[in-house]
Amino acid sequence: MTTTTENNRIHLIPQVVIDCAESITTNKNENIRINYIMRMEAIRDYCDAVVKKANEPKWMQNPVRKKSVSK
Repeated sequence: MTTTTENNRIHLIPQVVIDCAESITTNKNENIRINYIMRMEAIRDYCDAVVKKANEPKWMQNPVRKKSVSK
């Protein structure tokens, strides 16, 4: 992503995510830095899954359930 694009869309990113990303580069403690990286990866994975699900056709998002028959 180019700097111009980042500046145009930075307002869409929650501040807590921006703070976490900046802490990766500024923090000297390796354990804390790794923790921030793990958090950012979890955020990325979650967002990827949500976007993927949102792009699925509606009929795939809510599969038809079989009716249970009571005896």
